[in-house]
Amino acid sequence: MKINRTSITLASAFAVALTMPACSTMAQQSSPSPAATEEPRLTVAKGQYLSIIMPDAKPDADAARQSYYRQALPLGEKFGLKREVQLKVDNAVISDYEPSGLIFFSYPDHASEKQLVKQSEWPAIKAMRPAAWNELRIYSAAVEKDMDISFDPAKYYTLVVAWTNPEKPEDYQRYLSGIENAVSNAGGRFIYKMNNPTMEAHATALESPNQLTFVEWDAPNGFAKVQKTADYKSSAPYFQSGITNVEFYEMSVNGKP
Repeated sequence: MKINRTSITLASAFAVALTMPACSTMAQQSSPSPAATEEPRLTVAKGQYLSIIMPDAKPDADAARQSYYRQALPLGEKFGLKREVQLKVDNAVISDYEPSGLIFFSYPDHASEKQLVKQSEWPAIKAMRPAAWNELRIYSAAVEKDMDISFDPAKYYTLVVAWTNPEKPEDYQRYLSGIENAVSNAGGRFIYKMNNPTMEAHATALESPNQLTFVEWDAPNGFAKVQKTADYKSSAPYFQSGITNVEFYEMSVNGKP
């Protein structure tokens, strides 16, 4: 299910999308999903370099993906690359992009990632991506503080990718601050904000977003509850004025029906 951002205002898109029944956009995953009882954990320290990969796999291209992994992962591991946590994208609520999942990778630091990119074989490996994926979006940034996040299979997760309005960049932060109590009262918790990441993509001309915001929810209708509150209604104008583009995804550890 997709909502065209050009035909509906950003603020009203949130309201419309959350009233629609959820639909799955899951496609072939890049690696096996964890056991139903497993609770993946993201533990990284300040100064490490974190990459968030959101793949849209080409059908019937598993051989191309495996060939890429056989070359890319061993080379990356020489510079400390570590696969951390994988989530499934259950619903692309507001997006023209429909990734099958989201994977966290970490490096010891940004210098380690730069060393990988400088390797002579890396350009040829990177050039293999279009054969394996319709798109492979990668968001990366230095970790700003120590993080220890457990992803509970019984919980629900949302990701908002926001491109802020350069004329009013503070408005989006005012919006997030304004709804924080409402999110908490609705069983939600802000668990991670990636600020000003770089973005890699071989099939997309989008500029890098300004923030990726992850929220954990006790129930699937958590954000719908937030939208009914006075805090949300008073803060929504800052959302409207504070961004130029937005994507909104629903995720889980093992996939929700």
